[in-house]
Amino acid sequence: MKKEVLIEGMKCEGCANTVQDRFAEIEGVESVKIDLANKKVTIESQSEILENRLVAALADTKYSLVK
Repeated sequence: MKKEVLIEGMKCEGCANTVQDRFAEIEGVESVKIDLANKKVTIESQSEILENRLVAALADTKYSLVK
C-alpha cells in the first residue's frame, strides 16, 4: 500500500533523514521516500499504516504530520 503525508518542520537533509529513519522503523514499512522541497513523504507498506503510528514515530522530534 502507498501512503503520502506532509510533514511540518522538515527543512534540511538531516531533518529528512530523521523522518525517514523513524518511519522506516514502523513494522510493515517497506520503503520511505522523502520529497524535501514539498515536505512530502511517500510510504510503501505491506498493509495500511494508521496515521497514529506515524504521529507516534515522530513523538519526540520537532516534526509533525500536517492534517
